Amino acid sequence: MSLAIYLPEAELQVALRTANKLLPLVARHRKAKKCGLRSVVVSHTVHLLATPVASGIANSHQTSALRS
Repeated sequence: MSLAIYLPEAELQVALRTANKLLPLVARHRKAKKCGLRSVVVSHTVHLLATPVASGIANSHQTSALRS
Protein backbone atom coordinates (compact mmCIF):
# COMPACT_ATOMS: atom_id res chain seq x y z
CA MET A 1 0.00 0.00 0.00
CA SER A 2 1.28 3.44 -0.86
CA LEU A 3 2.28 5.68 2.03
CA ALA A 4 0.25 8.51 0.46
CA ILE A 5 -2.92 6.42 0.86
CA TYR A 6 -2.04 4.78 4.18
CA LEU A 7 -1.50 7.98 6.19
CA PRO A 8 -4.87 9.64 5.45
CA GLU A 9 -6.59 6.28 6.06
CA ALA A 10 -4.86 5.94 9.44
CA GLU A 11 -5.82 9.51 10.35
CA LEU A 12 -9.42 8.76 9.38
CA GLN A 13 -9.47 5.71 11.66
CA VAL A 14 -8.18 7.82 14.55
CA ALA A 15 -10.80 10.49 13.85
CA LEU A 16 -13.56 7.86 13.74
CA ARG A 17 -12.43 6.34 17.05
CA THR A 18 -12.46 9.79 18.65
CA ALA A 19 -15.90 10.54 17.23
CA ASN A 20 -17.24 7.21 18.49
CA LYS A 21 -16.07 8.02 22.01
CA LEU A 22 -17.92 11.35 21.91
CA LEU A 23 -20.99 10.01 20.08
CA PRO A 24 -23.11 8.99 23.11
CA LEU A 25 -22.81 12.50 24.56
CA VAL A 26 -23.71 14.16 21.26
CA ALA A 27 -26.55 11.72 20.57
CA ARG A 28 -28.17 12.41 23.94
CA HIS A 29 -27.95 16.14 23.36
CA ARG A 30 -29.48 15.87 19.88
CA LYS A 31 -32.21 13.55 21.12
CA ALA A 32 -33.17 16.06 23.79
CA LYS A 33 -33.38 18.78 21.16
CA LYS A 34 -35.29 16.60 18.71
CA CYS A 35 -38.01 15.65 21.19
CA GLY A 36 -39.27 19.20 21.32
CA LEU A 37 -39.14 19.59 17.56
CA ARG A 38 -40.55 16.15 16.80
CA SER A 39 -43.92 16.96 18.33
CA VAL A 40 -44.14 20.15 16.28
CA VAL A 41 -43.19 18.36 13.07
CA VAL A 42 -45.57 15.47 13.74
CA SER A 43 -48.51 17.67 14.66
CA HIS A 44 -47.85 19.86 11.62
CA THR A 45 -47.74 16.80 9.37
CA VAL A 46 -50.92 15.41 10.88
CA HIS A 47 -52.60 18.77 10.34
CA LEU A 48 -51.52 18.81 6.70
CA LEU A 49 -52.77 15.26 6.21
CA ALA A 50 -55.99 15.84 8.12
CA THR A 51 -56.90 19.02 6.25
CA PRO A 52 -57.26 17.41 2.78
CA VAL A 53 -59.04 14.42 4.34
CA ALA A 54 -61.45 16.66 6.24
CA SER A 55 -62.15 18.78 3.17
CA GLY A 56 -62.66 15.62 1.10
CA ILE A 57 -65.16 14.30 3.66
CA ALA A 58 -66.94 17.65 3.80
CA ASN A 59 -67.16 17.76 0.01
CA SER A 60 -68.53 14.22 -0.16
CA HIS A 61 -71.20 15.07 2.45
CA GLN A 62 -72.18 18.19 0.51
CA THR A 63 -72.36 16.23 -2.74
CA SER A 64 -74.48 13.48 -1.18
CA ALA A 65 -76.77 16.11 0.40
CA LEU A 66 -77.28 17.74 -3.00
CA ARG A 67 -78.15 14.38 -4.57
CA SER A 68 -80.86 13.55 -2.01
